[in-house]
Amino acid sequence: MRRPKTKRLLRILCLAPVALVANLLLTIVIAYFVFVFDIYINTEKLSEVNSSLNSFCQNIADNPNFTKGPVIFRVDRGTLVYRLNLYFSEIGLGGYSPFFLFPHHRTVVLSEKELKRDNLVITTTVAHELGHIQGGLKHFGTVKEMESYANNFAAKITKTQPQKEPQK
Repeated sequence: MRRPKTKRLLRILCLAPVALVANLLLTIVIAYFVFVFDIYINTEKLSEVNSSLNSFCQNIADNPNFTKGPVIFRVDRGTLVYRLNLYFSEIGLGGYSPFFLFPHHRTVVLSEKELKRDNLVITTTVAHELGHIQGGLKHFGTVKEMESYANNFAAKITKTQPQKEPQK
């Protein structure tokens, strides 16, 4: 009589890790689609908001040091990344590049506040975010290494980038 209960207990103990992994994978897939959907809903193409500023940003992305291809610039209108950033960081987020989300792997999302700043700040922010895209999978290290790479890339871009005023 004891054997069936033991087998049943062993079966449950073996299935528990499988169920845990399945639930974890399902959670990751759902989170992925939430972030992708959130970017589509809560951002707008910069070309539709301010075409001259979009051209200015595209000019920065055309730098020969950036080799990852064409970039899409978007304006944040309240994505989860911006809303949640306030809980994790004391400084505001000027922009981010969701290079880890396949449909947005070459996208730079800029805050509305960032778009009102001077050209040098915009150039530096865009170049920094391009550094994250250029770094790609190298960024699966520490945050310090990731930011250091992006900052060094931005320094290289801004040194070779002619400063032009966007047309108004």
